[in-house]
Amino acid sequence: MTDHNAAFSPARWLPAPKPGVWTKELLRSDGDSFTLLRLGRGAGWELTGGADDRILVLEGDLDDGERRGRGAYRPASGVKVSSEGGCLALVLSGTRLGAPADDVFSPEGWHESSPGVWFRLLLDVTFDEGFDERVVGLSYFEPGSTAPRHPHRTAHRFLFLDGEADDELVFPDGTRQVFQRRRGDFVDYPHPVEHQSFSRTGCLILFLHEPVR
Repeated sequence: MTDHNAAFSPARWLPAPKPGVWTKELLRSDGDSFTLLRLGRGAGWELTGGADDRILVLEGDLDDGERRGRGAYRPASGVKVSSEGGCLALVLSGTRLGAPADDVFSPEGWHESSPGVWFRLLLDVTFDEGFDERVVGLSYFEPGSTAPRHPHRTAHRFLFLDGEADDELVFPDGTRQVFQRRRGDFVDYPHPVEHQSFSRTGCLILFLHEPVR
């Protein structure tokens, strides 16, 4: 299971060939990859990913021909980007990552899945109750809310964007482990690990499910 704690911290970034640009790879698999991109003030970079790749602005401003702010979810293929004031962004590579949006953190498109737990899908799909297909989206926990233990026939990729949560993992042999997740933590839960999450403070998570073939 791949874990990265405090991925937004200043540690373990790799400098790019251009000054003021750094990257940090969180995951690379046959299906998906997650890479953080940090641009210093006035820095620029060319994104060279596939046609379905996306970039999500997490902090600061990003210019891809138009100035974007936090929450912008934009194409990341053959695009030159820059930042006037500095930027932290996530580059997602894979297939079917959803349509571009100006602000995925806006109130539009959120649904309550259980008491105090909300989600917004970035990929427009029709899903069953098990979320057993390709799903990309955001989840928000109100303080004191819980997502109960549940299985999926998918690998789960979670990036904790804000807040904190207690995360209980249940392995096939019945072993249980509890971890405290915080802003900047990235976790790749392989199938068939089950999990449940509780947040005392509230938290915001980017999630991606990759079906098991």
